[in-house]
Amino acid sequence: MVICDTGSVRQVRATVVQPSRIANLELEVCPFVLAADTREQSPWTFQGIVIERQQLIVKQERRTLQTGDYSIVGHENQIVIERKSAADLLGSITTGNARFRREHERMGSIVDNCGFACVIVEGDLSRICDELDDPNGGRQISSNTVLGVVATWPRRYRVPWFFAGDRRRAELLGFRILFKWWSENVK
Repeated sequence: MVICDTGSVRQVRATVVQPSRIANLELEVCPFVLAADTREQSPWTFQGIVIERQQLIVKQERRTLQTGDYSIVGHENQIVIERKSAADLLGSITTGNARFRREHERMGSIVDNCGFACVIVEGDLSRICDELDDPNGGRQISSNTVLGVVATWPRRYRVPWFFAGDRRRAELLGFRILFKWWSENVK
């Protein structure tokens, strides 16, 4: 379990809590409702989120989002997270390129209007590239193509990409981004 210590809204620190200490945590309802896109085939659950020694009960609404996969209800045009598995990222760079570009253009518009948008990848960039460079992998995309897109698109569209390593870390990072944005812009 991860605890975010938000001594100040500007600083968030994570620590690992052993399961035996979970019983000492207070239950608290998250101050916002998460919006999860209905087209998400494997949505994050946002279970086991702990902030300031309080385990949060995170409410979610499934709805069709115009942009991204996750947001905060009522703020869908101000804060957006696009989730990608490693395989989905490769598909979005190749066969889904036009759709992914349009998604980035919409996210860039959110950023231009003082909002925040990002892409969180449930994978590690070096591992993705290593698998693409494997001569026995039979991939139709090279690591050079992936690196070129990763180096170019965040700058071009003003939308950062975060490679979180795995699905759970991506989910925790996504929640922290939403929580921090809420704390700084709405709370």
